[in-house]
Amino acid sequence: MTQKTFSNLLKAAIVLAFLCCAAVYGLYVPALADECRTMEASLSALYLPGLIFVELTFLPILIGLFFAWRVASDIGRDNSFSRENAGRMKNISFLALFDVAYFWLGILVFWFGFNAKSGPMLILAALIGSAGIIVAVCAGALSHLILKAAVLREENDLTV
Repeated sequence: MTQKTFSNLLKAAIVLAFLCCAAVYGLYVPALADECRTMEASLSALYLPGLIFVELTFLPILIGLFFAWRVASDIGRDNSFSRENAGRMKNISFLALFDVAYFWLGILVFWFGFNAKSGPMLILAALIGSAGIIVAVCAGALSHLILKAAVLREENDLTV
């Protein structure tokens, strides 16, 4: 597989991830919030704050997808192992950690502050938080490996 083909596959995966996130945040989250509002009258006051809170978790994902697109573009230009790509992967890792921290802080505020206790929602929140931590750890590890490869590449370029 050529660099350009691999880059195009990565970009297709990024577009697919964006479309899936847009569907979830644009269709599923508002529908779920509306369902929760109609199921329990005590949750109707939390509809708008809860919807805004959850929708804001899309911003770090969107920024992370932008950084991933830039990494895929560099791969297509045969510049996979660069300090810039290491920095972009590090940024993705920090964005994922920030998103998880923001998400869990909000869950705690809604859980304790508004007494909105829902067991299935807490399980869903735990799964989402776990996925964010996995993304953060993987992006951080890739950042470290890309940086090491970039340093080796720079040393080899100086040897010639």
